[in-house]
Amino acid sequence: MKEKRVAVVTGSGKGIGRGVAEVLADQGYTVLLVARNSERLEKTSKEINSSGGNSEPWPCDITDRPAVAKLIESVKKHHGQIDVLVNMAGLMPFPSPLHEMSDDLWDDLINTNLTGTYNVTKAVLPVMLERKYGRIINISSVSALKTVANFVAYAAAKGALHAFTTSLAQEVTSKGITVNCVAPGFTETEEMHRIWGTLAEQSGITEDEMLSGFWAQIPIGRWIQPGEIAKTVAYLASEDTAVVSGQILVVDGGYDSHA
Repeated sequence: MKEKRVAVVTGSGKGIGRGVAEVLADQGYTVLLVARNSERLEKTSKEINSSGGNSEPWPCDITDRPAVAKLIESVKKHHGQIDVLVNMAGLMPFPSPLHEMSDDLWDDLINTNLTGTYNVTKAVLPVMLERKYGRIINISSVSALKTVANFVAYAAAKGALHAFTTSLAQEVTSKGITVNCVAPGFTETEEMHRIWGTLAEQSGITEDEMLSGFWAQIPIGRWIQPGEIAKTVAYLASEDTAVVSGQILVVDGGYDSHA
């Protein structure tokens, strides 16, 4: 990197978001960690900084539009720029048939997984447009491409992120801002273990036993690690990707292509 670069990463207290924050910090970015849980953000920031990175915790609920606007205004005041935005914050629900889903759960999923991305991106765009430079990377899911039963709200929100990405790319790529999306496959996070562990318990088997059958459906045959997703994000965040925009990069170990 030739000069200071500032990256805002939402949902960066754990899982893929944390992995992205660690990789970007390792590459020399000043990484601003955004999530609801301030305690977790403080811990993550201290660990990144103790490893030689430069990060700052900026607690915020991305579904709170005025709070997001205030956050980005403060970031601009303190740093003067935002070069990279990674929209990772999201909710992963337990599988549920649509007719049994509560309206509140639907609203939470759409507000966090889709409207939250809108809130942050809309606030950040003027900062990037002013400098005629930016990298926006949205995180969706392979579930938007290879849908399964009982994840209607999640798949709908993540699928909408694909249209959000490609349409916004048409608006701003000519202005020096690229917009892309990474669609992870089955990545090892706390949420995924929680879901698979519960499903296994309901079936009277262990999580490993349930997963062993599932891995047979995926060519890579294992969990994807958050750091592996993060490296793809870091590629899209680099200065060398000015010609890559409006793309959905699937990082799923071959799951979506497996017949």
